[in-house]
Amino acid sequence: MEFNNLRAALLVTLAMTMITTNDAIVKHITQVFNVGQIMFLRGAMICVIFAAVMHARGQPVFNRKTLHRWNLARAGFELGATLFFLSGLALLPIAVASTLGFASPIFLAVLAAILLRERVGFLRWFCVLAGFGGVMLITNPFAEEASWAVVLPLICAGFVALRDVAIRYVPADIPSSQVAFTNAWVVMLGGGAYSLYQGWGLPDWHWYLWFIALAAALYTGYLCLIVGSRLGELSFIGPFKYISILIAIVYGYLIWGDQPTLNMLAGAAIIVVSGIILISTERRKPRAATPGVASMRH
Repeated sequence: MEFNNLRAALLVTLAMTMITTNDAIVKHITQVFNVGQIMFLRGAMICVIFAAVMHARGQPVFNRKTLHRWNLARAGFELGATLFFLSGLALLPIAVASTLGFASPIFLAVLAAILLRERVGFLRWFCVLAGFGGVMLITNPFAEEASWAVVLPLICAGFVALRDVAIRYVPADIPSSQVAFTNAWVVMLGGGAYSLYQGWGLPDWHWYLWFIALAAALYTGYLCLIVGSRLGELSFIGPFKYISILIAIVYGYLIWGDQPTLNMLAGAAIIVVSGIILISTERRKPRAATPGVASMRH
């Protein structure tokens, strides 16, 4: 198979730009919508888009195979990741939430050693420890102004790692589109249930127009990520996903006036380098084939 790494890298960069734009819009509308409402309304629009595209391609919108326990478990982990990330995003600067959300390769390396009993060499353990050091720099838990909310995107990263472990057990005969659609409706229903607990607010009608932009940005990001992952070598395009952190810093500064601290920048750099090395070593290992599925979370 021939790869087009340049085109793939451009698509992944566009994908992460759209996904981070989605995050910025979400943070903006948390002024009037609670997290559960956002998950439900955004999820409903994503489900409609998925259903329409699958119907146009002659694919079944629902397949009983998607009720496989590991496919549902993966969607449940996606629900947890989305819930905790959006909750953290509402309370933290967008750059901090985005950077901590990218700590998932660190958790994945630990889970691979504990749950999958994979051999984790010195380099990977060193990257894990360095990555946690980067997390500590950003969260700065001993500072007086430290916020408990930094725990939320870290929990999200843990769920993302669990999701990435679960995909190894999803049967290969379940198409990627069906796995992604399962994610969408599980997150939608979970968000709907959470919104009932939080209470359903009724903001002015024009706020609902933001959900069109949300759905368009997220679906475009998802599509570009899928195409880019198929066009390029994963070891080459993987690092381009971290462009999301830079975009989040820019959005945070331009929209909310967030000034990145030296600790935040240093911690982000350590997490990025550690993550890239962990992803690189992970992808060099042989494994059983699993469907390549992008996610609505990093």
